[in-house]
Amino acid sequence: MSKVLLFFAAVTLLFSCSYFGKEVPISEQDRMLADSLHIDRHAIAAIRTLTTAPLHILGEAEGLEFEYHPKSGKYERVRQKLRSAGYLLFKSAENYGNLPDQFAVVKSRDQFDIIKLKCTSAPNYDISNDSLLIRLHNWDSRYSLEILGAGSDWLEARFSKIPPADLDSFAREIHAFCPDIAEEGVGNVEDLVQELKETRTLYLWWD
Repeated sequence: MSKVLLFFAAVTLLFSCSYFGKEVPISEQDRMLADSLHIDRHAIAAIRTLTTAPLHILGEAEGLEFEYHPKSGKYERVRQKLRSAGYLLFKSAENYGNLPDQFAVVKSRDQFDIIKLKCTSAPNYDISNDSLLIRLHNWDSRYSLEILGAGSDWLEARFSKIPPADLDSFAREIHAFCPDIAEEGVGNVEDLVQELKETRTLYLWWD
């Protein structure tokens, strides 16, 4: 092998390691699946550090989906590595402990594609997918929102910053937008304020 080819091979290896770190071997089936969806094999290898569960095609070839019991520290590290490489790892189905939750990986740098892909909406509250996206973009501009998961009628997000002076008004805004969060979830608006203060994490769902 020429010195030029060796150089480019080394660069490719270093680039992959810088994104994904330690990886595990992937099967021929995983390689074929990655190639059919135009997903980097190193991304599949990163997923395989989390789970050995079968990988399935998400939707109409939008990405991959798999069962997983999260280990928070390891999951978050892999999620951030994938995001740096142009992939979104997120919870795609919430089974509330009855079955393993589903997680998905899609090739995108736009986190709002998660909401579009899952067609998240609340018809009973006249909240369309488009109007939900407008609201989330607004919250993102104010408090740096990060989408962690979504389904047809729910979403989970984390905020990088919520000024203490905004907590009460923001909690009331959330409650008006999603009444079920207080009435069937955290308890009341005051409890929601405390939840936002402690975790900066928000779980919304609509019946």
